[in-house]
Amino acid sequence: SRRALVSLWFCEISSAWAPPSSLLAPLPVMSAFAAEKTSPAAAGAALLPSSRVAGAVVAATEKLGSSKRVAKRRLSGDAESIPRPLRQRKSLCVAEKPKLASVLSSMEAIVVNLERRPDRMAGCTTRLEARCPGLRFERLLATDGRQTVIGKDEVACSWHTSRNVVYQRARAIRKGWDDLDTYQERTLELTAGERGCASSHIRAWQACLERAGEAGDRPLLVLEDDAAPTAEFAATLERVWPSLPADCGVLYLGYSQAADWRREVTKDLVEAEYVWTTVAYVIWPSAARKLLSQLPVNEPVDNWMAGYCATGDIKAYCVRPKIVLQADAWNVNSDVGHSDEHYWGPDSDIRHSDELYWGTEELRARDRQPAALAGAALLGDAADDDSDSSSEE
Repeated sequence: SRRALVSLWFCEISSAWAPPSSLLAPLPVMSAFAAEKTSPAAAGAALLPSSRVAGAVVAATEKLGSSKRVAKRRLSGDAESIPRPLRQRKSLCVAEKPKLASVLSSMEAIVVNLERRPDRMAGCTTRLEARCPGLRFERLLATDGRQTVIGKDEVACSWHTSRNVVYQRARAIRKGWDDLDTYQERTLELTAGERGCASSHIRAWQACLERAGEAGDRPLLVLEDDAAPTAEFAATLERVWPSLPADCGVLYLGYSQAADWRREVTKDLVEAEYVWTTVAYVIWPSAARKLLSQLPVNEPVDNWMAGYCATGDIKAYCVRPKIVLQADAWNVNSDVGHSDEHYWGPDSDIRHSDELYWGTEELRARDRQPAALAGAALLGDAADDDSDSSSEE
């Protein structure tokens, strides 16, 4: 009867569908897909028992595959919104961490060095090779103010301290120094070293424009030969670089802070109002062009640059804390004599740099303590330099 035939048919299905051991093994199934490169149904047919029922199952699978594939497991969360080519089989795509030297390897640098001081160039080379992997740098022969005639249309011969005094007082207040009465406005002669230093940086800005590239926006790293990168130099620069605002004209890597920061961009990057020193900075062609259009330099060059940052003509940012120190304390073992360091006379005990501050013993001890660690910092310690605390710089 029909009922008996149906019962017999179900029995036949049960006996035919019992999976052989080969069907339970995962490796043959994977090899069937990989080696034969056939459809899932065809691969399954090769492994199922050769029977009338198995053939029916394969045919049904083929039919399902040709009309509408069996629904895949849906991705959860935000994964469904990701285009198919960007999905990963095991996990969503995670951006690969950039190589440590990627910023440095794409940057050009120059080291300002007097021809008569190859010893300082050798020392700087050693420090850069140890701390700046992949950085390409060249020597830029500095202008020797003692021997080279520098035109007054390029660098003035004297300067007035009025603007700098404003920021010297700001620093004194910020650091708690009791010496506000010692900052006096006056006209001073620029030393031969100061004029040569300014001329050297003018040539560095010209080099920035010459190397600006086809797009005209390639920055240049300018280093003086006493630059001493810290152990964190490469990693910090890599971390800061993507956060640089589009209006950045100068990025100071080493500096001495005068005024409070204008704003914090990230924990590693701040906008500066007025900072001193030109030991290490990155300059963009737009800023170099601006500075060259404003010649002559009529102050020590770091003050002159800081002045344009203070007025907002150039946007300046600082890596915080600084990642380039000076191999020696400011105004120590330097070829550049500073006209405003001893303007009270050679026998005066009044000094206006952090290292030589003449005030109370307590404050002098505070500012001397990091200086004692500066040498260790150059050898790999995490100690900050001789000027300001790491929270400020």
